[in-house]
This record gives sequence, C-alpha cells and structure tokens, in this order.
Amino acid sequence: MEPRVVIQVLALVALLAKLLCAALTRGTNDLDSFYNFGRTIWENGLLTQYRTAAEFNHPPLTGWYCALIYGLGKGAGFHFLLRLPGIVADWLAVQVALRLRGRLGQPPWWALGLFALSPISFMVSGFHGNVDSILTLLMLLAVCETVRNRPAWSGGWLGLACQVKIIPLLIAPVLFFHWSKRERARPFVIAAAIVVLTGWSLPLCTIPQIFLRQVLGYSSNWGSWGITYWLTQSGAPAFAPVGFAGFTAVQENVLLALKLGIVGLVLWIAWIRRGLPAAAVFSTVALAWAIFFTLAPGVGAQYLVWLAPFLLLHSARCYFAVTAASAIFLFVFYNTISGGLPWYHGHSTAELLPVWVPWANLPWMVIALLFVAALRRSASDGRARFPSAVLPNEANGG
Repeated sequence: MEPRVVIQVLALVALLAKLLCAALTRGTNDLDSFYNFGRTIWENGLLTQYRTAAEFNHPPLTGWYCALIYGLGKGAGFHFLLRLPGIVADWLAVQVALRLRGRLGQPPWWALGLFALSPISFMVSGFHGNVDSILTLLMLLAVCETVRNRPAWSGGWLGLACQVKIIPLLIAPVLFFHWSKRERARPFVIAAAIVVLTGWSLPLCTIPQIFLRQVLGYSSNWGSWGITYWLTQSGAPAFAPVGFAGFTAVQENVLLALKLGIVGLVLWIAWIRRGLPAAAVFSTVALAWAIFFTLAPGVGAQYLVWLAPFLLLHSARCYFAVTAASAIFLFVFYNTISGGLPWYHGHSTAELLPVWVPWANLPWMVIALLFVAALRRSASDGRARFPSAVLPNEANGG
C-alpha cells in the first residue's frame, strides 16, 4: 500500500476514534467553563460576558461559537460540538502535512504516521475539550504560506488564528521579519490587521479596557510548570503561593521577567533567521515555541498541541521525543483528574496538583534541552538553529 494511502487511513482511524471519545465522554472542566460562557453570551450578549467574568480571556469569535452551539439545543450536545471543530482541524492538519511533504520532502513517513495517530491530539481534541487544535491548524496554514510565497494569505490566516486565542501574536514577528526581508511585509501586515481588528471590533470599540485587560493581560498558573514549579519546590515563602492570583511581589517580578524573556528571545531568533529559506520558517517557529514552553510561568495541558506540526517539520527525532514525553504526562494528568480509567469527566482541582504536576517536568525538560541546544548552536553559527534541523535547503540560507 502506498505510504500516502496508509497515512490517510491512519488519519481516518484517528478521526473516528476522537469522534467516538467526544460522543461518549463529557471531557474536562474546561468544557464546563465554555458551556457557561456560551449560555451567558446566548442569554445576555458578549459584552456582558466580558464585564462579568474575568476568567473569559478569549477573543469574540470563540465566545460567539460557544453561544451558537449552546443556542442550537439549549445546551444539548454542547460538549460534543465544542470538540468537533478541533477534531476536524487535526484531520486537516494531516492533509496539510501531506501536501508539505510533497513539496519539501519532509517529514519522513513514519513521523507523519505518528502525527496522524498522535496520542496528544487524541487526548486534547477527543477528550479535553478546548479550541487549541483549531488554533494550531490556523497557525500552520499561516506558516505554510511562506513556502507558497503569499504574504497576504499568511497574514490572513494569522489574523484568523488570533480570533481563537491571542497566543499566535507570539509567532507574528517570525512571519513579519521573514516577509520584511523580502520587502513584502505590507500585504502581510494589512491582511493580518484587517482580520484581527474586524474580529475584535465590537469589544475594542465598546469596552476596550476590559477587553484588553482580560485578553492581553492573562497570567498563567504559577507553580505547575517548569521554572515556577521548581521555584515553588525551593520552599521559599516568596514563591509559595500557587495559582492564578495572590502573587507576592517577588513572584510578580519573576512573572514579568519570564514574559519579557520569552518576547525578547522570540524577537531575536525571528530577526537573525529572517533571511533563511522559506522552508526554514517551520524550524524558526518550532524554536519560538521551545522558548515559550521553556520559560512560560505556566502551561495548560492542551497547549502541547501548539508546537507539534512545526516540530514535525523541523526534525522527526525531536518531534518523537517531545511527543513521547508529552503523551506520558498527559495520560497521567487526565487519568488523575478523571479518577482513573475509563475517562468520562475530568475535573482538575488544587488537591490533585501534587499527583500530576511532577510529571509535567518530563515534557518541560525535553523541550528545555532542545532550547538549550539551539542556543549553543546559535552561538557558533549565529542562526539560532536546532542542532538536527533537516528541512531541505536550509543549509544554503543566508
């Protein structure tokens, strides 16, 4: 059987398995939150949701979709319908990766098969219930347009990704500097700005301070990931509070330093790699995500789908390592919050943190090792590459 046909079969098997999981389970408490968002927006409008729920930190499109699927059946089928677009997005991402393989010769078939059957995607899209898989597909499409040399389309897809969550703004400098080096930044910026401002226009024009504070000012969970976890484990009282609020002055300074570090390093690698061939943009984005996941104060379990396609197109070995480490952590996490197999409804509580949080160090350490290796390589060649980059023609870049 042709490898391409095998990948399509695997993608179809994964699609059906996720649909079955979504139909038979309730997912996590994230889905419960989205259900409440949808009900409030359906009954009282989007602006009321922003005004009355500080935890609603999504752009309008996500909120409107929640309201739509709530209103279709007054909540009936909501938990399945919220997961449906992400499940379809996973299948579409495989189709995009197949097309890229035809153009670039990467990734290898075995890695593409793993991507099609990704246990991370199954747990996040099929069970967890969030919008991150949609976000990942849209970011992938934005980067794909660099290979096709279409800056306006690249900006449009990026702008659409920003309608799901705002994190795509982190990779915007990678794309901007790429197009700027080729003197084609204007159509990219115009398209991205039109899509972003159109989608955000209602809250921006009516409640700008509330909207920007909640959507752009979001702070993640201290103490459950990476650097902040280890600071908390030090036992120092200044690092003791765990959660989303109530931070000490020292914690506030650390949070600010980590965020500035992420932004600064992403800007740096975007700038020094701006002249590399278009195919190398996938590696640059993969490095940007490695920076994010290494320094991020906190990470949601579902975030681990963000870097998958870019790491896949950067290095199959790196993709395998991160996928294996992430899958182990995610299984422990979902198994813990669901009270063991079979999973039906997972509810993450503070009491369960000591059980699953140590396992988050597994993917964090693997990603951090990739990040450190990239920095060491950049010190020698000035290009901030991962040490095993395999994308075609990258070695011929400027």
